[in-house]
Amino acid sequence: SFGRPFAENIEAAADLAGIEGHNQLIVSRGGERGAPQAMWEAPKVQSEIKAELNTGTVDVLIMICCSKELLNSGVTESWAELEIAGYALAQNPDTRIGLAMPWVDFPQNFSDSDAHRERTDDGYPAFHAFGEQLSADLGGAEAFTFYHGAAIYELRDMFEQGTLPEIESLTGPQATSIFTDKKGHAGLLAKDTGTLIWLNAIYGIDPLDLPMVDSYEVDIRQVASNALESTVVT
Repeated sequence: SFGRPFAENIEAAADLAGIEGHNQLIVSRGGERGAPQAMWEAPKVQSEIKAELNTGTVDVLIMICCSKELLNSGVTESWAELEIAGYALAQNPDTRIGLAMPWVDFPQNFSDSDAHRERTDDGYPAFHAFGEQLSADLGGAEAFTFYHGAAIYELRDMFEQGTLPEIESLTGPQATSIFTDKKGHAGLLAKDTGTLIWLNAIYGIDPLDLPMVDSYEVDIRQVASNALESTVVT
């Protein structure tokens, strides 16, 4: 649920960007059950994933962080991502493998945006390195990482600085809050901003090259651009 809303938004984002012929398929489960390892270990879900990949038409596969083994290993290894990616490549050797880093849940447990983002900011370089190792383990297939959670943290910081006029509360109604509940599910502004990170990851489109999104007072293209700049791993 910290990934699916952005996947659902990609069709509209692709249309905004002028991309023709975009098609997508979504297989998801909520919470920790939606991590790659948990999904692959569930026979019915694995069958559903395989059915989509068996078409041979999937050219980008996105998986959401983080599998149990990946966390337990200190973000260095996970058999599930490797096995799922290997299966996808067997059906279409040109498939690109994307690994997405969301934000930490229960945002109200953190005093401010800096405290909220510390764990994933510290972990993202290792996650990026895991993506590079995955590429090597797959014989050089393209594996890329991206950090849509950074856009959510950017919005929280703006809210705390008083520079996000359309947001009235950290948690509350989806139209006027960053999060909709204590768990930290994304509100409308967070979903739309994070979607631009996904669009950049999949299609390489700079958010600032998109047409202005006039649904909000804040320029979400700039927020997404700031998030991307803050997460460059060198």
